[in-house]
Amino acid sequence: RRTTLNGGMILSKLSLQGGDSCSFIMLDATFVRKFPGKNLPFFQEIRDHYTTEEPLVEVALDYADVVKGTHIETTLAVSHRWMQPDDPDPDGEQLKALKDFLNSPAGQKIERVWLDSACMPQDQPEGSRSEEDAAAFERMLKEVNRLYLGTTVLILLDMSYVSRFWTQFESWLSMQFATPDGLKPAVGTENERHHIVCIQNAAEQSELHEKMLIQSWATKTPEQAHAFLSKPDVTVTNQSDKEEQLPKIKALDASVQGALSEVARQIEDKLAASEAAAARADAELAAWETENDAKAGEKNRLKVAARQAASAVAAARLAKEEHAQAISSSVVPAMMKRAEAVLAGLSMSD
Repeated sequence: RRTTLNGGMILSKLSLQGGDSCSFIMLDATFVRKFPGKNLPFFQEIRDHYTTEEPLVEVALDYADVVKGTHIETTLAVSHRWMQPDDPDPDGEQLKALKDFLNSPAGQKIERVWLDSACMPQDQPEGSRSEEDAAAFERMLKEVNRLYLGTTVLILLDMSYVSRFWTQFESWLSMQFATPDGLKPAVGTENERHHIVCIQNAAEQSELHEKMLIQSWATKTPEQAHAFLSKPDVTVTNQSDKEEQLPKIKALDASVQGALSEVARQIEDKLAASEAAAARADAELAAWETENDAKAGEKNRLKVAARQAASAVAAARLAKEEHAQAISSSVVPAMMKRAEAVLAGLSMSD
């Protein structure tokens, strides 16, 4: 769903959206790839002054999307540190790294990009953010873990990255995937979806810094991540952010378990509904043939409806089988489909 955002009214509606779904504002990846400036403007400037390009996209993300990996192939979340309190990327090195990634083979399928400074209303200069924008900011901030659990993640690693609460939290999330037993390490499996680019002084020993980050976070359980991030030497600009997010870490296992159970229930419900619809369609076709003492032709309305209903049943059964196979193989469903597509392409090229 694509929406051009003008003014705070639409954001106010997003911030008040109920249910399990949370709407996030993202950048069209083409806009980022072609952006001519040294660094990306803040969200309000993009919204108010780049209306011709329509760079902002609204995406509703629920936990079912997260555990199924619906957005992994097409959506990128950026984990980075603000270099200055009022400017995340003063020398443009972060934007350069982001554009390089988007133009690389690993980023070529990315359609949307989430970057906090460009996708959430910022209070820059301080006191300038409207009430509507502030409400939208808080709504998205509370649910930001969904982005780092359910998308491809680009980590822009600098020397101070590992001292900050948000960046370490995001790194840990990016190295996990959802299973019926809770979160499990994704690194070294088919579920791996993070990419690390060392910037600034960290680029001098990139392999070392990348290895240290992975070793620090890849295998931590939610309890271990909570214990580490709770320490006072893990700093955060707004202490309230840390206080709000820490309890969610302990609850993440239950959250993903519940989401996977709900996905399975929805699949079962869809199969049952399609089977009932197919049975009704077959009964109506049989009644017509009995009443008319004739076999319905292929173009007969009831024959067509019965055929379509049978196809819907077959599709629902296949979806159930694929989901079960992905879960039993410890692979995020969308990642399994992507792997199958790659294998199919390789077979065709042979």
